[in-house]
Amino acid sequence: MPISRMGSSVSRDLLVGLISTGIYFFASQLIMSVLARYSRDLGIDVASTSFVWSLLSLVAFILRPLAGYMADRTNSYLAMSLGCLFMVIAAIMYLFSSSLNELITGRIVQGVAAAYFISPSIAAVATAAGIKAGMALGIRSMLISLTSIVVPPLAGALVDSIGYSPVFIMTALLAGFLVILNALEAKRIGFKYVNRSFRSGWREALNKIVALVTITALFNGILFLTLTGILQAHYRDLGYEAKIYGYFMMFFGLSSIVSRYIAGKLSSQKNPALIATIGHIITTASIYMLKHMYYAPLSYIVALIYGFGIGLTIPTQQLLVAYSVPESARNRAVSIYAMGFDLGGFIGPLIYGSIASIYGYIVSYQYLVLIPLVSIALMTYLAIKLSSGELRIIGIRI
Repeated sequence: MPISRMGSSVSRDLLVGLISTGIYFFASQLIMSVLARYSRDLGIDVASTSFVWSLLSLVAFILRPLAGYMADRTNSYLAMSLGCLFMVIAAIMYLFSSSLNELITGRIVQGVAAAYFISPSIAAVATAAGIKAGMALGIRSMLISLTSIVVPPLAGALVDSIGYSPVFIMTALLAGFLVILNALEAKRIGFKYVNRSFRSGWREALNKIVALVTITALFNGILFLTLTGILQAHYRDLGYEAKIYGYFMMFFGLSSIVSRYIAGKLSSQKNPALIATIGHIITTASIYMLKHMYYAPLSYIVALIYGFGIGLTIPTQQLLVAYSVPESARNRAVSIYAMGFDLGGFIGPLIYGSIASIYGYIVSYQYLVLIPLVSIALMTYLAIKLSSGELRIIGIRI
């Protein structure tokens, strides 16, 4: 599908992709908002809770290449439907979990869900939007931020008033709807079994831009998954109700939705790597503040600043990856990018969870500030290379 093609069928593809993204991340946020607390309430220690939290990223990291290959061989919506099916299974497993091993099993299954849904959904939206890919990816990111606003307080209120069961049941129902929606869309589009002589190889999906953004995503994953996991456990140990962490994520989502719109609108017109660099600078400032302002409600200021910074990085980095390769290699390129985030999301909570377990949460926050500095350096380098014309992305003039 050429990037300039914007017919009515593409609009339907885009609509399904955006709706699916919003609902999937609504369901995912339900689990994300309570899982670390659930683990601690089952009597599982901080280090083991961090392992459970990070395990999803390891599984997704391993399976991303297979998911990307399958999506390029067939279509993105089939892979998304399969991912949602695994989300249903994971939610049911969480519902009946009562031990560390059962949580680990559920988290593994949820990792399979993430591998098959997230990367293909990015590629689906970017491809369906054509020349408006920057804006479409911005809207996609805004929908994810919207779930961060709505879901954590909702999940926290449900846990505080009823318990964990309604959270997992709601997750299973939402994911089940997406299984059907995306299967129908996959059937409507049909499969694209590309001839072997025309199919892009993995080498075509991995260029210098993809490599740089993937390394950046690794550090993004370390930061985001560490912060969200450890802070949730920290708040539980401080005696806060579940809704307090929910409010933190709500403020994160409020500011993030604004900056994701700005980034999406500008990324097709300006240097997206420069926009991402600014985002990482803002993120660094927020993490530095956290070690002094982790108590609520001061932490909500940190959440607002952190959310705004993150919002400038995500749609811009996704655009850099999606439009630095041919369409036939797009799912695989996005999968490689997501693998960086997955790997960071696995090792970050393990390292910083161990630091928090041995030395305390505050020390882990102090060392966490080092992570976004690397992202600043990488995106600054890429911004310079794009501005000089040494590196280029398809369909965007800088």
